[in-house]
Amino acid sequence: MVKLGEMTIDEVTQKIEKEINGQWLLSNAHGVDLRRCLVNPIKKTYQDIASDDSIELWLILEENPETHSGYKIVMDEETGDFGLAIISDKNEDIFIGFYGTFLETLEAM
Repeated sequence: MVKLGEMTIDEVTQKIEKEINGQWLLSNAHGVDLRRCLVNPIKKTYQDIASDDSIELWLILEENPETHSGYKIVMDEETGDFGLAIISDKNEDIFIGFYGTFLETLEAM
């Protein structure tokens, strides 16, 4: 079944770049470098830690893109909300929760 209004990779990238608004030197307590940590958006299925349901989200940023460890910033294309995810010790993608905008989520990391 095709969802109406599915976003493309380019649309997701444009949404992120619009919110960053040229502030590429922004970081957070984890020392995230936006230019290094932003990834090519990809849709992935995550287990929701709060409900045990699965949820399809766009992966936007990885705290450690080389090792894929640490926190990830994800986006729900239906609501436009951003949240945090992790990989469990069993190598499962786990969605933690929504935190608002991209920059609010970066700060919450």
